[in-house]
Amino acid sequence: MKTLLSIDEFEKLPVPEQGGGYELDEGEPVYVSPNSLEQGEIIHRIYALLKEWAKSNDWGLIAPDSWIELAPGVVRAPDVAYIPRDRIVNLDPKHTLKAIPALAVEVLSAYNTAREMSRKIQQYRDAGVELIWIVDPDKREVDIYSALPLKTLRLGDTLTDDKILPGFLLPLTSVFEPIR
Repeated sequence: MKTLLSIDEFEKLPVPEQGGGYELDEGEPVYVSPNSLEQGEIIHRIYALLKEWAKSNDWGLIAPDSWIELAPGVVRAPDVAYIPRDRIVNLDPKHTLKAIPALAVEVLSAYNTAREMSRKIQQYRDAGVELIWIVDPDKREVDIYSALPLKTLRLGDTLTDDKILPGFLLPLTSVFEPIR
């Protein structure tokens, strides 16, 4: 029989010796590996541009790698999340956020499996996340999950969504810029 953790118990788990951290999947802790330099650079670029956009019109909170409770027993830490201003109520920045993002961004690593990502995407959708970007550094592509059918953007395309991110434009050439 499995022992399912509460959010309080989950937050008190020790940091893994090998780095990285945990997410909570239906009460069970799931190990998440640390980011590679490539992942970190891509995450930082997306975060910085979203942060600048959000700050320009006070759109809301851009959260990097922060625990977000999607459902009872489900805590995920998207690489970047956008929580609109109207969803920010009584947030405690020291603990798991209890506000559903409008956007969740996941940057793939060599350790992500198709099954794991499919599960995360479904959990984001079930929680009400309207826009999900799955960024694949190896293919230099971004899969976009929204109310519309799945769309894949490639180099030369621009990430944008006037409904969720009005006025935000992010050319994929900026996302996948070589690391110098």
